[in-house]
Amino acid sequence: MTYDLLIKDGRIIDGSGRPAFHGDVAVAEGKIVEVGRLDGAARRVIEADGRVVAPGFVDNHCHYDAQVLWDPLCTFSCYHGATTVIIGNCSLALAPVRAHGREKLAGMLSYVEAIPMDVLQAGVPWTWETFPEYMKAIGQRLGVNVGTLVGHSAVRLYAMGEECSERPATDGELALMRGVVREALEAGALGLSITRNMNHFDIAGKRIPAACAPESELFALADVLREVGTGVIQCGGGTNPELKDRLLSRLAQACGRQIMYNTLLEQARQPGRWRTHLAHVEETVRQGIRAVPLCNPGSIVNRFTMKNCQVFRSMPTWLPILQASDEEKMRAYRDPETRFSRDGTSRRSRRRRGRIRSTPSSIWRSTRSWRRSSASGKSIRTPTRSPRSSEVPTPSWGSRTGARTSSSTRTWATPPACSATG
Repeated sequence: MTYDLLIKDGRIIDGSGRPAFHGDVAVAEGKIVEVGRLDGAARRVIEADGRVVAPGFVDNHCHYDAQVLWDPLCTFSCYHGATTVIIGNCSLALAPVRAHGREKLAGMLSYVEAIPMDVLQAGVPWTWETFPEYMKAIGQRLGVNVGTLVGHSAVRLYAMGEECSERPATDGELALMRGVVREALEAGALGLSITRNMNHFDIAGKRIPAACAPESELFALADVLREVGTGVIQCGGGTNPELKDRLLSRLAQACGRQIMYNTLLEQARQPGRWRTHLAHVEETVRQGIRAVPLCNPGSIVNRFTMKNCQVFRSMPTWLPILQASDEEKMRAYRDPETRFSRDGTSRRSRRRRGRIRSTPSSIWRSTRSWRRSSASGKSIRTPTRSPRSSEVPTPSWGSRTGARTSSSTRTWATPPACSATG
């Protein structure tokens, strides 16, 4: 046969796990049809000269939920060989959404993932309400494969409105959330994303909705995946609750689906903790429980400017500054009282109460575990935060066979209420 494309003399890594081997790869009608030593005619021939020929990589944690609407290649993931991206992680998504909730939902993605709000306002057309409608919108013009997770924060906002970060759901609201998750799975969503990261806030300074949900709600939503018989669960900030009381292991056992959570890493504040965590994971796997952490083998570097300095957002003095205009930010940075304040009280008043000595700014003392990573002092490095692909917005999803639903119902045990530990 005549091939459309023949890649000659490559170092082939086929994704099976077996060692690399040298050979040729033939493509016809968009599919790989032969691998080996090939001599057939081809419309186009590429001499690989020993370079690696491999399937496209899967970028399994990114936030192109908005970007995919104007950038079908989901750059920059595609520049690194990723041909599939997974979006909707950490409970953050752009669907489902009611018209009056669009700004709030976009604000979560903007603030947590450092995507400028004006970019979202300009680039997101909001032509959908339901999750299947969102999938249809992003699927019209894709340059890479995109897998979607339905985000718990979006689902909670959809069902509960402005009170989504303030209280437990009613029985009716929980039933609506379960229905939304089922609808998304049947439309082809890869699964559900949740979070236990208590350091994720929306643009107004409120903790994102999914982080406020009790454990019983997590089990109720995960049970939908059991009923439908498909899907995975991704959890942001899952390490602490997993090591504390095996939350994610219990969730995986209850629904029978695989859970991936953030994240296995080395921390400057807890040296060697990764060894304890890895031993826990190995024991979990031996028990046949599918709850595993993601891992980034590279060091984690956060770069920021004082225009959007989210690393200090949990400090009461900083939140109003972050929410202020650029002009107000500059005035605050020049104000001695602000510069020497850490918890909303002035340096002078705290000195009167004997809370500080006459030493340099307590803000910078309180962040002494951070260290400069460049001679210019323009970046701060910390090995304690998970990597973020969030400077770039999020991709979308291609095609997937919809799962059939079961008409059976089931009651689930209500675990203890979740604690506010991320």
